[in-house]
Amino acid sequence: MRKATIVMTMAFALIVGACAGDATESDEYQQLKAELTSAQQQLTSAQQQLAEATAQLEEASTRHDASLETMTLQRQVLDDPESYGTEDEVVDLLASHATDDAVMDDAVFGAAPMRQAWHNTLYGGAIDARIDAYDTWVSDDGSQGGVLWIWYGTNADGNPFELAGISLMEFDEEGRIAYEFVTYPYPDAYVNDAVFGAGTPTPSTG
Repeated sequence: MRKATIVMTMAFALIVGACAGDATESDEYQQLKAELTSAQQQLTSAQQQLAEATAQLEEASTRHDASLETMTLQRQVLDDPESYGTEDEVVDLLASHATDDAVMDDAVFGAAPMRQAWHNTLYGGAIDARIDAYDTWVSDDGSQGGVLWIWYGTNADGNPFELAGISLMEFDEEGRIAYEFVTYPYPDAYVNDAVFGAGTPTPSTG
């Protein structure tokens, strides 16, 4: 509003000057003309910046929604994997929400391609496990997200186990998982024993 008032005032001054005859040749007229030109340039620049900011917000909103949908679709599969077919079909579907070169980087077990990592998590090495996701979040721009989960079932030695953990994710422009880091609030040895050894105390075993 303030800029619009300035522009109108300058325009009025120019009209008055034009009616005065030789005022158009004065230094004052030239100064006002320069100021009007500068104001117009500033307005154009502000409009361009606004358009760029609006486009960036729209792009961030689109990416956010796509990343959130990725996490929602994965959670649906994990909530009821038996409904999505065989073991291979389940891990294929989970991996389809990630980029071709995405890896799951486990703080204890190391990094693996996404499909192999899901197979190891749910079925690998005689493991029969499930994951319950308790909370998910996505950044405003859709570039990052996370999941709080419980991983539980029967481990490689046939013992029950239950581990809490967090996955931190990076998403590409289309909302697909490009990288996933998995970490636990336990010592590494405890996690290893849970998955490959004695297991862990559970609500059913005490």
